[in-house]
This record gives sequence, C-alpha cells and structure tokens, in this order.
Amino acid sequence: MNEDITWKQQLKQAGYPTTVLILDFETYWDKDYTLSKMSTIEYVCDPRFELTGLGTQRIDSGSDFCAPDEIHPFIKRLVAKFGANLESLTLVGQNLKFDCLILARHFGIFPRYTVDLIDLDRIWDARSQHNLAHMAKKWSAPKSKGDTNRFKSYHWADMSANMQEELAEYTKTDVEIEADLFQKLLPLVPNPEIELPLATQTLNMYLHPQIEIDAEVGTDLKARMQLEMLKPLETLREVGLDCSHEDISGNKKFVELLNQELPVNEQVPMKAGKNGMIPALAREDEGLYYLLHHKRKKIRLLAEARLAVKSWPLHIKRVDNLMNQATCSGGKIGAPLKYYGGHTGRWSGAEAVNLQNLGGRGRGKSTHPLISEIRHLLKAPDGFVFGVPDFSQIEARILAWLAGQQDLIQIFADGDSPYTDLATEVFQEPVRKPKDSDPEELRKDLAVKYGFGKDAILGCGYGMGADKFYARCRENENLRSLFDSGKYDWNFVDKLIKTYRQKYAKIPAFWRRVEKAWKFVTKYPKECCFVVYENRTHNKYNSGLSDKGGLHFCHDNGATFIYLPSGRFIRYPHASVNKRGDLLYRWGSLWGGSITENVVQAVARDVMGEALLRLEGAGYNLLFHSHDEIIALLHEQTAELWLQGMISVMSMQPSWAEGLPLAAEGKLVKRYEK
Repeated sequence: MNEDITWKQQLKQAGYPTTVLILDFETYWDKDYTLSKMSTIEYVCDPRFELTGLGTQRIDSGSDFCAPDEIHPFIKRLVAKFGANLESLTLVGQNLKFDCLILARHFGIFPRYTVDLIDLDRIWDARSQHNLAHMAKKWSAPKSKGDTNRFKSYHWADMSANMQEELAEYTKTDVEIEADLFQKLLPLVPNPEIELPLATQTLNMYLHPQIEIDAEVGTDLKARMQLEMLKPLETLREVGLDCSHEDISGNKKFVELLNQELPVNEQVPMKAGKNGMIPALAREDEGLYYLLHHKRKKIRLLAEARLAVKSWPLHIKRVDNLMNQATCSGGKIGAPLKYYGGHTGRWSGAEAVNLQNLGGRGRGKSTHPLISEIRHLLKAPDGFVFGVPDFSQIEARILAWLAGQQDLIQIFADGDSPYTDLATEVFQEPVRKPKDSDPEELRKDLAVKYGFGKDAILGCGYGMGADKFYARCRENENLRSLFDSGKYDWNFVDKLIKTYRQKYAKIPAFWRRVEKAWKFVTKYPKECCFVVYENRTHNKYNSGLSDKGGLHFCHDNGATFIYLPSGRFIRYPHASVNKRGDLLYRWGSLWGGSITENVVQAVARDVMGEALLRLEGAGYNLLFHSHDEIIALLHEQTAELWLQGMISVMSMQPSWAEGLPLAAEGKLVKRYEK
C-alpha cells in the first residue's frame, strides 16, 4: 500500500471538494422505536422522530454540538455557504444512509458529494463488523465510542442539564472518531475516481424513491404464499402424519417426528452448536438437505414441511417490508443497496428487502414461482417503463479473457454460442438453441442438450466437479426424470466436466496458476507475483497496479492482496498456508477454483461499476442494479432508443480491459421481471 497518499489527494482525484464536514445526527429512540426493529425510512418518517442533537467537525478544527433548537439555523448557514445541496463540500459520516435521509426528508437537502466511513471500511474487509465502536478499536482511534444506551427513551426536554451535556460530549466524541477514521481510511481506497462516485451513486439510489410498489399485488401474493406454506402440512396428513405448524417449526417435536420415521440405524443429523451438538435442521444445513433427499417419502415430506414453515414467513415478511417502506414515500421506494457488500466488491441487499436476490436461475433447484413474483410488485410510474439490460455471459467472458482461452474469446467476440459449441462436442452431433417452430419432441431434446452446454460454460469455470453438477441436475424438476430413467447418469456428467476441462484447458491451468501465486506470496511476504497469460504484454509492476489484463499478487501486514486489471484489489486478511499446504484466511479456506471465482466476479463488478458511472454521466435515471443487470427509468415514448444506448454503453470495454469481448442485451418492461 502507498502510505504517501493523503485524503486530500484522494478527494482531488475523485473530483470531490477538499472542504470536509463530518456530520452525525442524534435522535430519540426507545425499545420499540429503534433502527434495530425498523427500516431506516420507517424510522426517519415515523411521527415519533425527534432530533436530540447534531455533531459536526471540520477536519481542520474541533468538534461542535448543536442542541435541537440550534440545528435548523446551523443547516441554513451551511446551505448559504456551501449551496442548496452542499455541493461545495464533501459530507462525511458513519452510516450516511441514516444522516442523509434525515437531510433529505427533514431539510430537503440531497448532498452531492458524500463519503460513508462504513463504505471505506468495507473495502478493507467487507465481512467484518462496521459499527463505530468496532471500527474505532480496529483502527486505533484516539478515543473510544461511548455508550448510547445511556440516552435510551429520553427526549431532549426530559434530560437534565447534566445529561444534555453528556449527550453533547458523547456526540462530539463520535464525530472526532469519525474524523480520525476518515483520514486513515480514505488514503487506502483504490481508484477513488471510480469508487467514491460509485458509493455516492449507491446512496442516491436510496435517497430518491422512484420505484412504485403495487400494494394490491403484494396483498394477493402474501395470501398465496400463506396457502403455499400450508400445502406440505396437508400432504403430511394424506400420508397419515397429522402435524401442526408448531410441531414442524419447533425442534423438540420435529425431532420426535423424524425419529419415528427414520430407519433404526439412522439418527437425526446433528451439528456443533454453542453449547454442544444440536439438530442440523436450518435451511442451509447439510443435514436438512440430506433429509430432503431421503429414500423414505415421509422423511422427505417432513423435511419439505420444515423448509416451508421456516422459509415462507421470510418471503411474506419481505413483501410486507416493501409495502411498508413504500408507504413512507407515497407508494414508492428508493433502492437500498449496500455498496461493497461482498468480499469481491459487489453490492448486496439491505433494509430487509434485498433487491439483489429476487429469484434465481440455473441447473439446480429452481426458485419457487411465487418468490420470483415479488419482482412484480416493482412497477414503473405512469408514462415510464423500466429499461433492463444485462451483460451477456459476463463471467464466462471474463474467465476466458483472464485465462487466455483464445478460441472461447473468439466465439464470444464473433457473437457465436459457446453453449452449442461445447454441447456439439459432448453429444457428437449438431446441437443448437431450440426454436419455437421446432416439433415439440425435438424442441425438448434440444433444450436439454443445449442446457447442458450452457450450464457447463457458466458453471464449470470455477472447478465444480461431477458430484456437485450431478446433484444440481437431480434437484432440477425438468431433469430429474431423465436421470431416473437412466437416459443420463453420473458418468454422463463426468464426461461433460472432463470435456469442458480438456476443450478449454487454459481455464484449469489458470486455477493452478492463481493458487500457486497466492500460496507463494503468502509464504514469502517480501515477494510479489504476476499471473499474466502468454499472449499479453507483460509490463513491470508500477504504483501497486497490475498489468492490463493481468493479476498482481502481494502480501502486506498479514493480508494477501490480488490487484485486478482495473487497479482495485481483493484483500484476504489473516492469510496463511498451513503445513498441509492449505490456503487459509480469516473467513475460510481457498483453492485455485475459489480464488478464480473471486477474481472473475471482482472484475465483473469493475466492468459494472464503470458502466454505471458512464450511464449516469450520459443522463440515465438509474434506479438500481442486480448482479449483471441495470435497471433505469425511461420515458415510454423514447424508451427503445434509450435502451439501445444503454446496451451500447455496457458493451464498451474499460480502458484496462483490452481484448475483453463484452456484450449486453435488454428489454423494456412495465413491471420488473426476469
């Protein structure tokens, strides 16, 4: 890391003002009225909302505190000096989603330049805690955060003079910690001209509610979800198991039911808990997965009922959350996305609605149609439509590009289908994408064969083996019967995997190369290592950035870094290699395939990030984005033209991605759909 970079240099590089204001609102809260139980928008718009103070600090001066009656005059002075939306300063804070929402809803101010300290800390380690107390300790702030519980349930008018003074000191301590963190964390941000605007853009998508939520559709969907939750209980009664919702949801009774049906030589799957072994019956547990595929029907039905009574309430709650949050803005919501929510820099969902996960695709178990229908609550206002373009096979393209798999790159560049290319080789006969005009039997056969090619291209690039691929096939309702009949089996899947790895041999070689590089720099911290495929120019390492199209590995202060082609990095804290040669870091273990997945998804994120900023600069009204697709609000009359413009922008190569064949496609919809 370059320790000579200053926070002012970072702001200048990003085009942000170097006049900085740290801002931190204090508000009334109690055991029921609290952000731990409410969404931010519901909290800020609640009738109980009350400002109890405001802490501020300029970097070059001491901290200050405004009592409630001083806040509005102070804000007016800020506006007079720095502009209607504070466009002449950079606003800094901890969890600006909260503070900026207060500015927007109660003062009509939408700050133009923002830096959220949580965002900066996520860049360093997305999975760690990001509350101010933890960050102050982690980054050795000069002061420790005080205890906010001291002021729980107290209105400003109810506080004694001493307590009011305590609140003032508590708030000033917070902004002093935040000022210290800002000066320490901002210099660590790679590519500030990209990352700071992206973080601000993410915040603005939340602050400006434009997505209509159809409450009527939501109410109907909730009712159908309730019925779906009860179906497995009815099925159990049909096979002689008269169980209640409580019997299935509670561990004690459910374990008794399982023990009654399990073979005498089997026990309920267990896992380690905080105080010993406990039943492994959570939604993500391998134990429940085993029960869902048990040879005994009653066991499978019990497991399905368990999954239903545990899962459906969560989906129902998400529909409620969307509708409740929309009521705060006249039936509309802003998009609550979490900048740098994942280890690779990708965004994640927030505010208990998670717009990043509204239904999946793939060869494995498909998402229930009712879950996917949550998308239909999101609709465009009258006179507008959603433009929804997405990057075409972006991860497969990036993987081929990084690995130097030139034949696969060329297929993508020519606009041909790698799915048909691989499937044709596997089946030793021409395979193409099915057409609506094909006879039904031919269409079904082509769909299956083409699907195998597609799933191998999209799913095998990170080392997935035959066992996992086979399991996913058997989870798919459209494929299970083909495997049950013997038309396809494990041996076919094994052949498919081997064909992929042999045909695109540079991809498995890439797994080995990145694993070797990660291990080398972790074992020998003073060394650095490049992974650049042989057909690309190899320039020397310069200023911490990798070659165009290459990866640079290094190790610093206990963490292993991979610098990406964009210049951004993936950081692996507490990195080590044990005596067995296992690759470990704070959040788990690694191998070449998982490192490759991290790198490819991180590069895809960087492509997405630059496209988002180009689109914003071109005047597009961006609502949100999800993985490889971007959703914009377009006027109906000119929507087609603007959609084609989005596709053109998304197909542009970033300056650091020479030779990467990007493509996009899209559609216009009144309601959000896949």
